[in-house]
Amino acid sequence: MSTTPTPEEARRALEDVDRRRDQTAAAASRSRWTWLAAGILVAAYGIVADRYPDFVRTYGTTIVILLLLASMAANTRWGAALLRRPVRPRATPDTSSLLWSALVLALLIAGAAFATALDVPHLWAWFGLVGGVLLAAAGPWWQRRVLTRPA
Repeated sequence: MSTTPTPEEARRALEDVDRRRDQTAAAASRSRWTWLAAGILVAAYGIVADRYPDFVRTYGTTIVILLLLASMAANTRWGAALLRRPVRPRATPDTSSLLWSALVLALLIAGAAFATALDVPHLWAWFGLVGGVLLAAAGPWWQRRVLTRPA
């Protein structure tokens, strides 16, 4: 025995679904301070790479590997439990998003190669500053978009 809901009941149910999706996204997202700190780290790394290339040649790879390992650990059950963060199930990306990601990555690599060929001064500092500002400003927006997208 099934009954058809009234328009008011259907509207309330859809609002409830939207509210719960927003609650889930808020619980699984990182704070704005995390995005700001990540942006500052990227900008600082770019400036240090530009000003002190010997330091980056000596310790740069180690710093990048440690930051990548910390980021990967934060997205595992063990790391999330250590940081007391909820872990969400891994979503399988669709083919179009993978193609767009590959296109953006190819454009970034081509732009970096072109800027290097033109011998642009302070290239590392510019890449670090632009990347850091982009990460700090657009990171929370992008994460909210990814967490609230429809299935």
